[in-house]
This record gives sequence, C-alpha cells and structure tokens, in this order.
Amino acid sequence: MNIQQMQYFAEVCRQENVTKAAAYLHMSQSTLSQSMKNLEAETGLNLFRHVGRNIQLTADGQALFQEVEKMLKQFKRFEASVKEIAKRHNRLQLAVPSQIATIILPLLLGEFFQQHPEIQLEITEPAGGAALDMVEREEVDLAFVHDAEGRPNLTLRKLSSWPICLCVPRKHPLANKPSITLTEAAAYPLVLLSRRFILTKRVLAEFDRQKLQPQILHYSPNLSSVWNIVQQGIALSILTGNGILPDSDLIAIPIEGLAQKGFIVTKKGRQIYADERCLIDFVRRKFADAPKNMKSSP
Repeated sequence: MNIQQMQYFAEVCRQENVTKAAAYLHMSQSTLSQSMKNLEAETGLNLFRHVGRNIQLTADGQALFQEVEKMLKQFKRFEASVKEIAKRHNRLQLAVPSQIATIILPLLLGEFFQQHPEIQLEITEPAGGAALDMVEREEVDLAFVHDAEGRPNLTLRKLSSWPICLCVPRKHPLANKPSITLTEAAAYPLVLLSRRFILTKRVLAEFDRQKLQPQILHYSPNLSSVWNIVQQGIALSILTGNGILPDSDLIAIPIEGLAQKGFIVTKKGRQIYADERCLIDFVRRKFADAPKNMKSSP
C-alpha cells in the first residue's frame, strides 16, 4: 500500500460510503471503487460488507483501518518535519565581492529585505575567486561575481556587463575623457585590488599580453582603501565600472576593449530552494528593469 491508497481507504472508512468519500477526495466514484477492489486483492482481505448504499468494515477492515490511521499520523509528522527543515532555508548565505557589492548590497539590504523580511541574509565579502571557491565547497548558497568562466562545477546566470575603467579623481586632467587605452592607463602610478581578485588577474594578464610594464604601487584587499588612495591623488586605479559609486569624487573612464560580465553563481546539480529562487529572481528582475547606468559605466 502506498500513501495515496491509505488516504483513499481511510476516507472510505470514515465516510462509510464510497460516493461521499469520492466527493470529498474530488475523484470519481468508479475510480475509488476500483481502488478499493484493488486494495482487497493486494491484501487478500475482505475489508467491507455492503449495507444498502453504505458499507461497513469487516473485522479485518477495522484492524487495517487502525494500522492505516497510525501510518497516516506518522506521515503527517514526517511532512511537518520536512517543512520545518525547509524553514531553515529562510537563512541564505551569500558571497558578494566588494566591487559588485556596491550595486548588489543596496538592493538586498534595502528593497529585498523590505519585501521579504522573513528571509535572513548572511553576507560575506571575499575576493571574486574566493567567492567561487566558497560556492564550489557549498560554504555559501550563491555568489555574485564578475567573470566566472572556466568553472564546470558552477551554474552561471548572467546579470549584466560593465566596462573595466580607469578610476581617477574628479579634478584629474583625464576626468573628461570618454575612454582611454590600457597603454595610457599604464603610464600612471596605480593601486589595484589584491591579486586574488578576478579583475586584477584579468588586468595583469592584459598588461602582459600587450607587453606593458605598469607602475603598480600597491595591491589592496579593500575597495575603500583603493578609493581613498585615488581620492588623495596618490595613484589611479583600474576597477569595474560598477565598483565606483556615481555620487563619489571619483570618475570611471572606460578602458577600450576591456569589460567584465556579472553573474549569479550556484553549485551545479545542487537543489535551489524556494527562498534562494526568490532572491535570484528578484535580482535578475531588478537588473532587467534597471536604468542603463546600472548596466554599464556610471
């Protein structure tokens, strides 16, 4: 007997009438009658005796009904336990590297939290490569990163793409340029995010490809430190366009031919829970509806 057969049998026993039980179960009388005949055949028991339009349980039927009731109560407890386990997934663990965090975190901690206060977010801000490692090890449910190709164990959902930019103070002589070449950028002292960042690996590889020798003064793990050094005019930086706040004293000048994509990343083959799906759909919808400056350079 499977759970459905038990449920059908129990309802016939409670109603003592196949027609009423069928109506309660939203199925045809003939289907339910056949199900009861099949049950008798499978168990080898005479479960019912007919009294007019109603039925009565035989002694075997009564004994089976008692056992079925016990099983259905256990099944209800099982269902409740599964729901309780599922509730634990109201807590999502996210990895959001610092550059993409400038756009993602205001969305998550602002509008998303207002719409879904029941979903708890635990957010860490590692470098992009470390964020991908955390997803692969299932230390977080998902990550928001730039450029995650070459990871066959991960599923990528594209958000948008942004130019890679030279970051300069608003009063810098280059501030009004619509774009710049990497060769021009290499002529200035630079402060970059640490080598663990996907962006930095990409930029250093491009310097090597173009046989350029930039003057890199420092690698910092903190985006705020990079901003501060640039604001003080000590060095310039190379950041993804969304890594510079629009209302800051910094200007993002797109570097010709260089861009980064943004992705939501999950572990391939891993179950996506309802609250996780809710968050993914929210962020993708916000990017789809976002003004152009959210999808490109500030």
